Amino acid sequence: MTIKGIIFDWIGTLYEKGRGPYFFSKRVLETLAKKYPLVLISKVNGNLDARRQQIEDSGLVSYFKEVIVTKDKTDDLYLSCISKLGISPRETVIVDDRPVRGIAVGNSIGCQTFWIQTGEWSFQVPDQETGEPTRRINSVEDLLEIL
Repeated sequence: MTIKGIIFDWIGTLYEKGRGPYFFSKRVLETLAKKYPLVLISKVNGNLDARRQQIEDSGLVSYFKEVIVTKDKTDDLYLSCISKLGISPRETVIVDDRPVRGIAVGNSIGCQTFWIQTGEWSFQVPDQETGEPTRRINSVEDLLEIL
């Protein structure tokens, strides 16, 4: 499994809704940013500027090559991001807690997908429509043992 870049989701992946960054997020990003270019793609239904500010205030922005706040996670958005990194989808890992979003897109475009199977959306399991993730993990902290 060759990995040359990682795309993270925000809420439920690196940031606990209503609380702040998970206690392990900084350590994980600090370690992985030394080995891979990291990108953050955050989908928000509401105020894009408020989400951008939340991300800025987290103290984690410096670990990312790019931070994207969007109303929708699409194949084209991810492919554009991957292209900017100069890597291929199969060399890219997408880490997300929602099978219907990042995992489905990643599987659709040929990325490696790591699904966080715990938390608020753990009841939303992969199915035929989303495809099975490459790996199931409990938190991004597990990435330190895998990658």
